[in-house]
Amino acid sequence: MVSVRRVALTRRFAAAVAFAALIIAASTLAPAARSATTTPTASTKLVKRVPAPGAYAVVVSIAAPPTDESVSVFVGSRSALNVPLTPGAGITLAFDVRVHSRRLTVRTVSTGAKAGVTITTSRQPAQSTLPRVVSYGASGSPTGPTGATGATGSTGATIVSPPTGPYKRLVWSDEFNGPAGTAPNPANWSDDSYGGCGDNTLSTNTQSTANAALDGNGNLAITADGGPSYDSAQIDSANHFSFEYGELEARIRLPSNGSGLCSAFWLLGDPTPPGSAPPGACWPQCGEIDVMEAISPYPNSIFATLHGPVSGSSNFQSWEATLASTTAFTGTFHTYGVIWRPGSITWTFDGAPYATATPSTLPSSAQWVFDGHPFHIVLDLAVGGWPGPPAAGAPFPATLDVDWVRLYN
Repeated sequence: MVSVRRVALTRRFAAAVAFAALIIAASTLAPAARSATTTPTASTKLVKRVPAPGAYAVVVSIAAPPTDESVSVFVGSRSALNVPLTPGAGITLAFDVRVHSRRLTVRTVSTGAKAGVTITTSRQPAQSTLPRVVSYGASGSPTGPTGATGATGSTGATIVSPPTGPYKRLVWSDEFNGPAGTAPNPANWSDDSYGGCGDNTLSTNTQSTANAALDGNGNLAITADGGPSYDSAQIDSANHFSFEYGELEARIRLPSNGSGLCSAFWLLGDPTPPGSAPPGACWPQCGEIDVMEAISPYPNSIFATLHGPVSGSSNFQSWEATLASTTAFTGTFHTYGVIWRPGSITWTFDGAPYATATPSTLPSSAQWVFDGHPFHIVLDLAVGGWPGPPAAGAPFPATLDVDWVRLYN
C-alpha cells in the first residue's frame, strides 16, 4: 500500500527488541543457569477442561506484577522458564501442546507476587480434516468455491457486511489452488507496487510471478530474492473484495531462512465510497488493522497493531500487542486472525484469542476509526526497514507461504 504505514515501525524497534529478548532468553537458558535462579515464592495451578484429547493452541497471559520478578510457566510438556516481568508490562505466551485427557493443567511459579493468569485454548484440526470450503452469498445460497457474492461498491468490488456475530458461516475465501507458477486469482487480488516496512526498506514490490505465485501445492508463495537489490511482492484485495465485521483468518508459514525480513497480514480501510480514491489514500483516517506482523531477527514474537489518527503522533500507531513463544513461529504453518465486531477487535493465534482492543484501550489522543466502513486485505513480504538490512551472506530467496484466507460471518 502506502509506504507511510510503516514509517514508525523503527520507532517501536527498541520495545520489540526488549520483549523478544526476554522470551528468547527465557526459552534458551542452560540447565545450570536454571538451577541457579531465585527460589520461587508463589505459584498458581489452573485446570481447564477441553472438549477432547488432541492438539491444542494454548495462550497464557500473565498480568503485570507490582515489582520486578520472574515467572516460569508450565503447560503440559511445554515450559517457558524464568521469564522476566516488570511493573506495567505483562506477557502473553503461546504454546502448542498435546492434551491426553479432557483436562489441561497450567502452572506458574514466580519469584514475587502470585501471578494473575488468563488462559485461552483452541483445538487444532488435523490437516487432512480441514473443512471443505463452500462460500455463501448475501442471500445465504451457495455460490461455489471462488468467493461470495454480495453488495458491490462503485468499482464493482464485493463488500460483505455481516451481522455482529457469532461468526460461523464462511462467506469468502481464497484457497490458492491452481498450477504452480500461476498468478493469484485476479478476481480477488491485485499486485501492489507500493508498500514496504518503514524507512530504509530495501525491496521493491513487483508484479512478477517470480515474486507472487501459486506453488501448485495449494499455497500462495510470496518470495523475496537476494541482493544487492531485492525484489518481493505485496498483494491486496482492494477494489475486488472488502468487508465490514466478521472473523478473518489466514493460515501462514513465515520464512525460516533469510535475514532482514518483514512479513505482514493486514487490513487497510477503504476510502468512501469504495473506488473514490487509490487504496491507502485516506490513511490514517480510514484506519489500519495489522493482523500479524513478524520480523526475522525475532522469530519468537509476532505483533498485532492498530493505526489511526493520533494527535501529536507522526506514526499514528494507537495500540499494539505482542505474542511470544518459546518456539519460533517461523517454518511452520499457523493461523492468524481477527474477530472484528462493532467497537471491538480480538486477535487470535491458531484460533485462541490473545488480545482485544476497544475504544477505551486507545490513548485519549487517538481516534477509534475501525467501525462503520469496509476494509480490504493485504499480504506482503519485505526486506529491510524495521528489521534492519539482511546479514552478509544471508540465504535467499525467502518465501512467505499462505495456505488460505477465509472470512466468516
